[in-house]
Amino acid sequence: MDPEDYSELICSELVAELAPLQRTEVVPVQAAAGRTTVTDITAPRSVPGFAASAMDGFALDGAALNAARDGTSIRVVGDIPAGHGAVALQPGCAVRVMTGAPVPTDTEAVVPVELTDAQQAGPAPEAIRIDSLPESVPPGWNIRAIGEDMSRGDIVLTAGERITSAGVGTLAMLGITEIGVVRRPRIGLIVTGDEIQGADRSDGTLTEAAAASVFNSNLPMLASAVRGFGAEPIEATSSDDVDELRRRLMSMRTEADLVVTTGGISAGAFEVVRQTLEPDHSTFRRLDMRPGSPQGCGRFGTLPLIHLPGTPQGAFVAFHLFVGSVLTRKSLRQRWRKGILAGPGLRPHADAVTVRPGSFTESGEIRAAERARLPNFAAADVIIRIPRRTDSPHSPEQLSAGTVIDYLEC
Repeated sequence: MDPEDYSELICSELVAELAPLQRTEVVPVQAAAGRTTVTDITAPRSVPGFAASAMDGFALDGAALNAARDGTSIRVVGDIPAGHGAVALQPGCAVRVMTGAPVPTDTEAVVPVELTDAQQAGPAPEAIRIDSLPESVPPGWNIRAIGEDMSRGDIVLTAGERITSAGVGTLAMLGITEIGVVRRPRIGLIVTGDEIQGADRSDGTLTEAAAASVFNSNLPMLASAVRGFGAEPIEATSSDDVDELRRRLMSMRTEADLVVTTGGISAGAFEVVRQTLEPDHSTFRRLDMRPGSPQGCGRFGTLPLIHLPGTPQGAFVAFHLFVGSVLTRKSLRQRWRKGILAGPGLRPHADAVTVRPGSFTESGEIRAAERARLPNFAAADVIIRIPRRTDSPHSPEQLSAGTVIDYLEC
């Protein structure tokens, strides 16, 4: 089975299953970056909420502007720093204003301090002369009008939109302190196998059985990948005991929106995931893909399941291809992007789609790693897709430098 056909299968089945499980929660605005809005967010007030100076300078009315053109000295009758209330502007006079400060009523324009004979720092002068003015000073020159950025009732974020850091700033600008967002999906991770040991078993005093074990790399690797997709991991391990795995699944039925298992799905004698779930709950396939051929998916009751191979590189690749498709609600065909191969040449496999880690060059092309082991993926930016070789006479023997390739960021 082609991996993209498999991706379509699990997406069509599991996305439909996951969608009703989406719940909402309210979070502080400062913690909302990366989250998704539940409803349209409208501005509760206008920004700015008052006519504000866009420059450090002097607020003048029409009479003062006309007098300034004749070289007349203009009396300064007030000083308004940012954050302070406006003062009255007497006819034919000026008030010093700072950027962001409210301008007095009847202000025609704000003349930048650089166009006057006033010092830029220190106390406000008693009077100013204006060295030069544009031939035509438009009404409201250097004044930010009420609602110039946003008017009350404007939609500033639409429902389903991902909140960026600028979005957080926009919400804070409006005085919004909390926002309703889609709750992060909770992804259960169960790494199976008697051979798995924790990182705390490396003191040199291992038993004979422990000495034949391997460190659990899949659990921390996939937990970090889950967080990278904006979800929350629920971490667990299971031995090759069917009853233990069933207990792990039972405990996650009330906690998780989706459970991902690794290992126990191939053709060996101790394939605990297959023994526990086949045929009532899950189906298993060998995909025409390298690495990561063994795959499975299903449901434990209403709990969606995706089953990945136990090899670290296979689990890594399959997670980004298949679990990533569910979490982004896009098929794998929609997620592949186009890039230019910098080299070295990549030889297609005769019977399977293969993948290879790759890294961006300074010019934006993609250089492929020599192998597809986990340490190679550790230094990679992308997963490169290498289509299988066909019997067509036009089928290339290898993808050479300059070839357009499909890739997925990882």
